Amino acid sequence: MNAQLDPITLRKIALQVLILLGLLFGGIAWNQKPDAALLWLTGMLTLPAAWALVAITGALPGPEKPGARRTIYNSLVGAGLLLSGALVVAAAVTLEAIDQAWSTRFGMIASALVLIVIGNGLPKKIEPGCARTRALAIQRLLGWTFVVTGLATLVVWLTVPMAYAKTTSLSVYAIAVVFAVFAAIRIRSRGGTA
Repeated sequence: MNAQLDPITLRKIALQVLILLGLLFGGIAWNQKPDAALLWLTGMLTLPAAWALVAITGALPGPEKPGARRTIYNSLVGAGLLLSGALVVAAAVTLEAIDQAWSTRFGMIASALVLIVIGNGLPKKIEPGCARTRALAIQRLLGWTFVVTGLATLVVWLTVPMAYAKTTSLSVYAIAVVFAVFAAIRIRSRGGTA
């Protein structure tokens, strides 16, 4: 692979593109609805401010730790996708290119995607000070619960009419919470075997 286009460089380019998209579409939304200027400004500046804080505070590891650098850039790019996506949807709504309902749908779809990402990462991080097998079993349970709940709500917000989407997704969340609580109690009562 070309040394100029290593994975970190690609992530930096993606981050810069997302910042530019956020500024562009935030500016369009600001122009169309100046009464919400503070909201647009916050959305437009959040990603550049986060990137600057990571660099200034020294939270971004040097080139000797490529894995840690990749993780931080992945997080920034993920946040950039959510913020830029929200600004694109907001600009499209202010231009009346899409229905206002898609603004709500985008927020709920983004939440579902975050649940999926968090659920995927939960079983990979063991918390110190816990019984290892019990902690891993609970983390796997929560991971699966988050992923399945995220996938279910993603399908709900992509397919169900707005009149029923809120109630349906709340039902999915309620079922997930009840399932997770009962399953966690069962895991704890088994004495920690996975």
